[in-house]
Amino acid sequence: MRRIRRFFDSLYNFWYFRKEIWNFRRWDYSCQLRLWRRSLEPLRDSLFEGLEVRVSRLRRVAAIEEAIDLIDTILADEYIDQAEGVLGISFMDTTDAKEASKVVEYANELAQKDWERLWRIFQGQNHNEYVMLVDRNEDPKRDIWAEWFDGTDMRGWWD
Repeated sequence: MRRIRRFFDSLYNFWYFRKEIWNFRRWDYSCQLRLWRRSLEPLRDSLFEGLEVRVSRLRRVAAIEEAIDLIDTILADEYIDQAEGVLGISFMDTTDAKEASKVVEYANELAQKDWERLWRIFQGQNHNEYVMLVDRNEDPKRDIWAEWFDGTDMRGWWD
């Protein structure tokens, strides 16, 4: 019976990821991100409806939503446009190489910040910080976990 269930689950998974699988190119990292993004959606939805304590559950959902948004931003790759808007310099219209390089440098900074934030969400918080807070706590009624936990760390995203 379990094998039959797995078979139908596998068919469903193939159907669910059909667009990502069809457009998959092994040399293009954006295909990996698209697969990952798509896999985060049902996880987010199941956590949202899950049985976990509301506070930590909703923080996890928020972290997953932020990861999805960051992946969308990275895939859209509109960092030059953002840099142009902030700096007030049109990359395509400028003839000054220094101005053009400012736009590119700022666009690269924006892209790097998004990339680093995405991986910080997946990596999660430093658990040693939590242990130090617990060790220093003198109030037994204080809920250190609720104060410290921000929902990141994909190893804890399950329901």
